[in-house]
Amino acid sequence: MPENLRGNPAFERESIVTQHGIFALLVGTLTNQIQVKYQSLKGSPFDSHDVIMSVFLVALFIYATASVAEEMLRARESTYYTLVGNLRLFASALAAILLLVILAPVLGCIISVIWACLFMRVAYESSRELSDILSQLTNKLLDMFTRLIARVKEEPNQPRV
Repeated sequence: MPENLRGNPAFERESIVTQHGIFALLVGTLTNQIQVKYQSLKGSPFDSHDVIMSVFLVALFIYATASVAEEMLRARESTYYTLVGNLRLFASALAAILLLVILAPVLGCIISVIWACLFMRVAYESSRELSDILSQLTNKLLDMFTRLIARVKEEPNQPRV
């Protein structure tokens, strides 16, 4: 593990397992509460909150994908797993907030404003890492095209078999 990340307990394996457990408990509790609320209303949350539920499903998909990507990057000992870990944390928080908006709209909106401010702060702080990734990607693509062009110039008219 890189030395500069050793002091951040949010990205240690035990902490990540705990975060998954808390997220599962929170989503399970909120969905049970929504089920109880809509049992008496003769409908489903998809009927009255179709946009919120669709965004919730997208947030769940991002959470699951980021969780897998984080583990893959950790296994490769990449320093960018924290970037994906932040994405995982924010997707899980968004999913929980969206369920809360269905149960308690005012409280959900207040918490979503706080979530948006935190998201903007972390996105700003992560912009340097993202620019490093894009720079590396650009350099590798340019190197690949340079080698490809050199190879084409090297063997211009060879017959194909």
